[in-house]
Amino acid sequence: MTIERQYSLPNCKLILQGYNTGSDGKSDGRASLNVLMNAECHFVGHPQPITGGREFFESLVRQVSRYVQGFLSGLSAPESFRQQSELVALHPIAGELHQLTVHQPPQEHSSDESPLAPPPVQVNLTTVQLFDLIEAVDQFLADSQTLPELSIQLQPLSKRYLKPEQPIVQRAVPAAIGISSLALTALALFALPIPDIKRPEDPKLQPQTQSSTVPTPTNTPPQGSSPQTTVPQPLPPNLSSPPPITNPQELQDLKAQLSEKLIKAWIPTASVKTPLIYRVSVAKDGAIVGYKSLNPEPGTETKQTPLPDLLYKPVGSRQINEPLANFQVTFNPDGNLEVSNLPSNTEASPQTSPKTPASN
Repeated sequence: MTIERQYSLPNCKLILQGYNTGSDGKSDGRASLNVLMNAECHFVGHPQPITGGREFFESLVRQVSRYVQGFLSGLSAPESFRQQSELVALHPIAGELHQLTVHQPPQEHSSDESPLAPPPVQVNLTTVQLFDLIEAVDQFLADSQTLPELSIQLQPLSKRYLKPEQPIVQRAVPAAIGISSLALTALALFALPIPDIKRPEDPKLQPQTQSSTVPTPTNTPPQGSSPQTTVPQPLPPNLSSPPPITNPQELQDLKAQLSEKLIKAWIPTASVKTPLIYRVSVAKDGAIVGYKSLNPEPGTETKQTPLPDLLYKPVGSRQINEPLANFQVTFNPDGNLEVSNLPSNTEASPQTSPKTPASN
């Protein structure tokens, strides 16, 4: 007895015809269809259905499921996921259409003639028709009484199969331009002059002068007396120079801390041909708050040292005129690092670009 199954959607109808080879076990009130004889696909707007046997139907189920998976995810399946002997093929065409191609198996006319392959059948489907077709296939796969041994195994596709919209060179151009602009900006800031920052002086310590503090007498003073004057007061010491740290034990500890930081951060390179000498200022908490090159040769590259990375940040968060310890640091071409004390009466704390210790 021939058994027929229909899976109907508004724009697509799938019809399967076959028979049962085993016992007529009607678990859900229907006879089980185990052997497929014919499969038909009817589409609205196409008078002729697409027909075929078991091989055609299995290929249709596989190809439609894989195509819709790629259509929804935007990932194209690699060649390893495709089989060369598929009778059914699907690919997109212009105008948001999808071309369904069914290749017919070759037919033999006689023993002396080679098999002739008839021309393939092609149907252009809209997206609505395509999704009705996949819905009909899903209804078939959910039907346990129709070809229960037939199932589709879909493998998830990795995003590495996603084709970039732009070549990697073009996508890398904006990042390279951004990095170059950042480097040029840093070099421009490095070349700016060091601002001269001075602490405002107390008005009470300003020198008193006759013209500014003493009014000019309107009457002639009595004979034998001198006019009233104010003796100028000396200026206070320069408040912009931080006081040095003089405690020997404290200097020794800060020197050890500085050496440890520089040894860990410095990576000697072959580009260092001569010793790079710097005066480095260190605060009581061990923070590097300033540095200045002592090299006699002009144009020494500070970026060859770890000092810019170890400089205390952010700017302006430290105490003004805090005590500092000055050290001489020498980066030798052979990879050796030397740290030595500087006299406490050295000139003002080292300058950095674009900061000074007083502002750090």
